[in-house]
Amino acid sequence: MLIREAGIIFHGIPIIFISYHRASKSQTNLVCSSGLMSGLLSFAECLMEPVEYFESDKYSIIFKKGTIKDLFRDVQEIVAFIVLDKDYRLEKYLKKSILPLLEKFLKRFISHFDGSNLTKVGQFEPFKQSLTKIFGTGTQTFEEKVISLLS
Repeated sequence: MLIREAGIIFHGIPIIFISYHRASKSQTNLVCSSGLMSGLLSFAECLMEPVEYFESDKYSIIFKKGTIKDLFRDVQEIVAFIVLDKDYRLEKYLKKSILPLLEKFLKRFISHFDGSNLTKVGQFEPFKQSLTKIFGTGTQTFEEKVISLLS
């Protein structure tokens, strides 16, 4: 399963986002996409809870919620997500590897930025390197994995 995109959303705004392989060829507005994703998640959770993922014909979007204290020590909800290529094995790996990976991502983010001003998005930029370390080879296509093994 190829990880295409990952990030954290705070009140519908992407506070950290990284794209390994764009899920769509056209340029999309990241703020609008994150707002829509957040709205869909909120709507779905009104009907059923918890929502772990959405699937489309090509992609799966997996969510993991967490809480973080902001600058004023108020507890805020954040949502970590990853966009994967759709794979029939998703159910098999969801609880075993994908959700623990998102949990690790969320915990590391919270430990780094607990008590921060969540509206100053620029401070999260260096954390993107941690994302790539956490997700590892899941961000590489088959061809990229072969090339890295051969070099």
